[in-house]
Amino acid sequence: MKMNIAIFLFIAAVSGTSGINAQRTDDSLFIRRIYDEAMMNGHAYKRLEELCKGYGSRLSGSDQAERAVVWAGNMLRSYDFDTVVLQPCMVPRWQRGQTEVLKVSSPLLNKRLKQFNDTAGWACEALEERYRKEAASYTLPACALGGSVGTNGPITGILRVVHNQAELDMLGKAGKLKGTMVLFNEPFDEKKISTFSAYGGCVYQRVNGASLAARYGAVAVLVRSMSNSCDLHPHTGVMHYEDSLPKIPAMAVATSVANTLAAVAHDSRLLLTMNIDCQTLPDRLSHNVIAEERGTEKPERFIAFGGHFDSWDQGEGAHDDGAGCMHAFEALRLLKTLGYTPRHSLRCVFWMNEENGARGAAAYAAEAAKNGEFHVAALESDRGGFTPRGFSLDADETQMALVRNWAPLLAPYGIHLFEKGGAGVDVAPLKHGLNSINKEMLQLGLIPDSQRYFDYHHAETDVFESVNRRELHLGAATLAAMIYLLDQNLD
Repeated sequence: MKMNIAIFLFIAAVSGTSGINAQRTDDSLFIRRIYDEAMMNGHAYKRLEELCKGYGSRLSGSDQAERAVVWAGNMLRSYDFDTVVLQPCMVPRWQRGQTEVLKVSSPLLNKRLKQFNDTAGWACEALEERYRKEAASYTLPACALGGSVGTNGPITGILRVVHNQAELDMLGKAGKLKGTMVLFNEPFDEKKISTFSAYGGCVYQRVNGASLAARYGAVAVLVRSMSNSCDLHPHTGVMHYEDSLPKIPAMAVATSVANTLAAVAHDSRLLLTMNIDCQTLPDRLSHNVIAEERGTEKPERFIAFGGHFDSWDQGEGAHDDGAGCMHAFEALRLLKTLGYTPRHSLRCVFWMNEENGARGAAAYAAEAAKNGEFHVAALESDRGGFTPRGFSLDADETQMALVRNWAPLLAPYGIHLFEKGGAGVDVAPLKHGLNSINKEMLQLGLIPDSQRYFDYHHAETDVFESVNRRELHLGAATLAAMIYLLDQNLD
C-alpha cells in the first residue's frame, strides 16, 4: 500500500509539472506571436505620426487638444473594438500667450564672456557663435513654466544664482534676494544611472522654486531645464504657488544658458529683463478617450491600461505621452488581431490632463467607483517610446512574486526589470484615491530605457522624428504581453 501511494504521488507530481510546462509553452508561443505581429505589421508608429503631425501639442484645454480627442475617438472606432466612448472631465486651461522674452545685459558682460571663452571654454559651444554676433544685450532661450503668472509688462532685476535650497535660504536670510531674479541651477546628478532618479532629485526647483524665492522677496525665478543635455532648448513643465506668498513669474532656461550665466554672474552684475503674458483661463470641458474589448469569463472585472493624451505646448508630445497612448492602443489591437479572447474586460484609456492637474484620472476613478467597476490591474506607459526594459510595480510581495515568475517568458525580448515602485499618475487614483474600490489591485508602469528621455521631456524637441519605430513597437508588444499574462493569471 505504501508503494502504491508513493507511485501515485510521483505520477501526480509529474503530471502537475507537465501541465505547468505545457502552459508555459503555450504562453511563450503566444507572446512570440504578439511580438511578430507588432514588429512586422505594427500600427502604432503610423498612428503616432498622424497624431503628432496632424494635431501637434495637446495642452489641456487648448483647441489642439480638443481636435485631437475627436481624432482619437474616430481612430479607435475604425478598429471595431467592442466599445469606444469619450468620458467627460473638466480640465484647467493655462495659455502661454504671445510675448515670451528674457534678456540679459551688463556693462561688464561682453568683457567677461570673452575672458570666459578664452580661458575656460564655453559651457556649451552652441552659444558662442550666437552671442558673438550680438552686442551688450542678449535674448536668452527661455520659456514660461506651466501655470506661471504673467509679468504685466517688462520687469527687471539683478540675477542671483543658487545651486540648492540651502544656498537659497542662506542668501535669502541675509537679505540678498529681495528685488532680484533667482536662477535655480541644480543639475541632474550624473552618477545616477536612472535619469528619472536624477530628475526626482532636482525637480523641486521647477515645481516649488517660485514660492521658495518669493518668500525672500525675489521678483521672478528662472529654473535650469530638467535635462541631462547641454543645449539651447528650454524645457517647460508644471509649477505651483503657495497661496500665502506672492505669485511671481517663472521661466525655464536652456541648460547651456544656465551654465553660462552661473559662470559669469558673480562678477558681471547681470541685469535681467523678463516679459511674459501667460494667463490662466476658466476650466474647459474635455474628455478621456476609452476603447474596450469585453471579457468573456469575468466581464465585470477590468484590466485598464493607457497613457496620458495631453502634452505640454512645446514640441508635439511624441514621447510624452503620445508614445504611451499608442502603446496602449496597439496592445489592444494586437490582442484583437491575433484572435485572443480575454477573460477580463480590457480597457485602453487615453487620460486627459496628467501634466497639470490629473483631472482625467480623477474622473475615470470616480466613474469606476460610481459604476461599481472592479479593476484587478492597471498599467500605464508614461516614460517615452524607447526600448522597453521592464516594469515598475505597485504591488505586494505575493503580486511581485507572481510577475517575476513570468521573467523567463519575457527575457527573450530584453525585458528584465521588475522593480517595486510607482506605476503612474493616471492609474494611481484607482488604488490610492478616495474613489478606489480595490486597494489591493496590481498596478504596473512600463519602464523603457531612460538615458535619452530628458533630452526631449517638455521641450520643443519632443517631436515625432525623435521616436524610433522599432523601439515604439517593442514597447507596445511588451505591454500587450503583460496584459495577456495578467488576464490569464488573475482572478
